[in-house]
Amino acid sequence: MTADIFEVFYEHFCTRIIGLDYPSHFQGVIEWPQFSPDLNPCDFYLWDYLNSKRWQTNPKTFPELKAVVTNAVGTIHNEVSSRLMDGFQNRLIAIFVKEGGHFETLYH
Repeated sequence: MTADIFEVFYEHFCTRIIGLDYPSHFQGVIEWPQFSPDLNPCDFYLWDYLNSKRWQTNPKTFPELKAVVTNAVGTIHNEVSSRLMDGFQNRLIAIFVKEGGHFETLYH
């Protein structure tokens, strides 16, 4: 991320940010641990899903992109959300089993 993006984050969230290399830009924020396991459901589902929807329409302006993302989020059914949360719980269990280490080998 660039310093400009960090600045926007800081304006909105102040020190409530955890980010890789973020503390080098602002005091009082938390460094994202290097090589930490990825537990965020958005990282392993949502961004790929939204990106696929974006490419279907190829918006040219920010308002068009915002509309595509808003509509795509609205198409996520409760069943999908439930599966995501179940998967998240499974990832938490896996991280516990691996004592905080990487757990991807449990899934492959």
